[in-house]
Amino acid sequence: MNTYLNPKNPNRILDRGAAGERLSADELLALYDLPANEVAQAAHQARLRATDPEIATYSIGGNIDYTTVCTVACRFCAFYRARHQEGAYTLSFDEIARQMDEIVRIGGLDVLIQGGVNPDLPFSWYVDLMKMLKTDYPAVHVDALSPEEILGLEKLTGRTAYDLLSELKDAGLDGMPGAASEILVDEVRRNAAPSRITSRDWLRIVDAAQSLHLHIPWVGMVTGFGETLAQRVEHLLALRAQQDRALERYGSGFIAFKVWPARLENTRLKGTVPQKSAEETIDEYLKNVAICRLALDNVANHRAVWRTMGFAVAAEALRSGANDLCGTGSINAINATIVAAGKHLPDPNQALLVQVRQCIEDAGFVAALRDPYYNVLARNDRKTEAMTPCGNSRSR
Repeated sequence: MNTYLNPKNPNRILDRGAAGERLSADELLALYDLPANEVAQAAHQARLRATDPEIATYSIGGNIDYTTVCTVACRFCAFYRARHQEGAYTLSFDEIARQMDEIVRIGGLDVLIQGGVNPDLPFSWYVDLMKMLKTDYPAVHVDALSPEEILGLEKLTGRTAYDLLSELKDAGLDGMPGAASEILVDEVRRNAAPSRITSRDWLRIVDAAQSLHLHIPWVGMVTGFGETLAQRVEHLLALRAQQDRALERYGSGFIAFKVWPARLENTRLKGTVPQKSAEETIDEYLKNVAICRLALDNVANHRAVWRTMGFAVAAEALRSGANDLCGTGSINAINATIVAAGKHLPDPNQALLVQVRQCIEDAGFVAALRDPYYNVLARNDRKTEAMTPCGNSRSR
């Protein structure tokens, strides 16, 4: 019998989750019916057990979208373009280098490089890109491509993901983000994007990357595609099982997790699924953050997404199970292009970092700058606003 359904002990499930015990599918589903503040409190206790209880982390890095051309044509994507459609582009290596220069200028430690599945780009293009990045920017950690893009390269070359990722790693690739997961339930995926990578292929390609000890900086869940609560739980259990396998077989797995709501206003899915009010979206997001922390007991770091939800909501997320402020300090690819083109753009970085640190402090934590592996590099002194350098200690 589900312990939550026992009227004599309705909070047993929360006690177990807060203690870091593994919850079953039925127990995770039951969390959606419990009061949001109680779920958040349990998730917060689990977070304090799993990570440094004094700090919340942030990073400085950048994102480069190298091409908008894509043949997958997901119905929820407003980014992709057909080859000859207005807005279709593929950056040259010189253009990518100018954006890298801007990331380095703001103190970026890592870069995330993603795009569409572009059939006009041979595999050698990606290998040469990795070599260029590692030669010209050796200090910048490079996470690039998604399982969807690797699947596209499998189809293009006839080679396996393991072979492709192995060659890319030799050329300079440090990691592959766990993007393109959304909801790992094929019924949901077919409805939202019939040509999207299947759950089985996604897990297969992620496993290949983990077997090569490539860095997987994050994996996620995107809600709002009309999926049921049970399907969200199914997604989380698939990630938890893959993390178990990776930790047992390879000694490392997903570095972090994040959840966020889909934005469908400018996509072909607009109007096809029920839309929630802004307040409902915030409440649902915060409860998802908490439930995901309790579900993924084997993923230490959980991110709050301020760029999607705003700083005030992100601060609440840091009290609901999250321990890292996601996307902080990133130079926007569009802004980087403007700067590279020689146009004037005020540097937002220092002002932004003040907001980032204030958000963390508003949540009751010390702001700590981290590297891509969650090693703490500096802690912010609240009284003096000074950054105190740290050693190479790794966050628990």
